[in-house]
Amino acid sequence: MAIRILIVEDESWASESLLEMLTELWNDEYTAVVKSTVRDVISWLGKNETDLIFMDIHLGDGLSFDIFNHIKIQTPVIFTTAFDEYALEAFRNQGYAYLLKPFELPELKEALSKVESLLPREEIVPQYKNRFLVRYGIRLKSVPVEDIAYFMADDKLLYGFSVQGDRFIVDDTLSKLAPRLDPAFFFQINRKFIIHIQSIAEMVKMSRNRIKLQLHPQVLDNPEIIVSEEKSNDFQLWLDK
Repeated sequence: MAIRILIVEDESWASESLLEMLTELWNDEYTAVVKSTVRDVISWLGKNETDLIFMDIHLGDGLSFDIFNHIKIQTPVIFTTAFDEYALEAFRNQGYAYLLKPFELPELKEALSKVESLLPREEIVPQYKNRFLVRYGIRLKSVPVEDIAYFMADDKLLYGFSVQGDRFIVDDTLSKLAPRLDPAFFFQINRKFIIHIQSIAEMVKMSRNRIKLQLHPQVLDNPEIIVSEEKSNDFQLWLDK
């Protein structure tokens, strides 16, 4: 979600400089509208919403504080001005920061840090792996992640096992692969295995809070698959989600 910004500024060099710095900080994660008079700002705010306002104080038709006498503003305001005598009044009028022009990028970043928690930011959705390109001899095959029963580390190699029992080499390590798999379906039970929840055929509670698993397809080289003691509590919580 792009942050909507209103810039109240009657000097073009100042608004252009601010826009350049915002682009450097936020790239294309914002949209901006520039207004230069008290009258235009009152009219615009009466019809539009914004997430953040940068507001100069001396405008062509008066002081920007006049805007607050005509319209209620609940949006955070960062005041930008060449005069230092208005700071107290600025903070009485929704001011979260007070920048003296000309200001540089570090000052802008510090001002933005005071309002950052109030700004809408798009939630980052984790991108998990959907498929694996694997090699069987000279043949290549794309295996959907839902067709994988578990991953097993053996010596310096990492193997994936499909639900049909096919084994293939994965060019990765267990620790690097784990965060790239959807935790709704996969869990790293120890230093050797990451399992899919549908691969669990049987579970037996053992001593010292450990759990023994039987997986499907069966792991021929490892008849006992043990959930490590340090993973056991998280594993049980994972099963109960």
